[in-house]
Amino acid sequence: MKIKKSKHVHHDRGYTPVVNCKLTSRRLVCGTETDIQGVAVAVAHPQKVDIEQMAHDISHATTATPTDVKLVWDALRTAITDALSHGYRVQLDGLGSLTMELSSHTGSTPPTGKDVKISGIRFRADKHLLDRLADVKFQVEGKVRQPLSAPELADALYEYFETHDDISVREFARISHYATSTSYQKLNDYVAHGEMERVPRVNGCFRPTKGNFGR
Repeated sequence: MKIKKSKHVHHDRGYTPVVNCKLTSRRLVCGTETDIQGVAVAVAHPQKVDIEQMAHDISHATTATPTDVKLVWDALRTAITDALSHGYRVQLDGLGSLTMELSSHTGSTPPTGKDVKISGIRFRADKHLLDRLADVKFQVEGKVRQPLSAPELADALYEYFETHDDISVREFARISHYATSTSYQKLNDYVAHGEMERVPRVNGCFRPTKGNFGR
């Protein structure tokens, strides 16, 4: 397969892309007692690029057909899955690396091999990829939401637990407008004061104890 000389690769675009993003919350950087604050944002673009679109883009930039690209992608996907299943770290030069994330929720110490399950795949971006994206500009939309005060948070949790039995760290962060790390700290504070307890065998999930938050 040869690269067509008449085509430019995507990185040599000759313009600075602008990505629309939206404010999601105001986060506390150093914990619940700090005055240092920052704003959390997320990419707002609803469109995605799939292998079908990329196959046509690659076909225009090379001598490969879209079918060739998709066949290579199928083989690459199988090779990556096989490597991960053997516990290898998969290094994709110029992009980053993939590794399995494991966990055990049985409570046994130490866990047995049967207790360990895969919880996800971690992607660590390569510096080369980050450098190539360094010229991207962002346009931010939305209003900054202040973290809830203690009374406001108590009311919000009371309302939440009227229809839910437990709450995850991520959901708590969404409701309270705290960062994920601060939300985890706040939930552990509730546990320490006997107002909540951890849900057994479910990582990062909490529920109110009897008589708290209207339960």
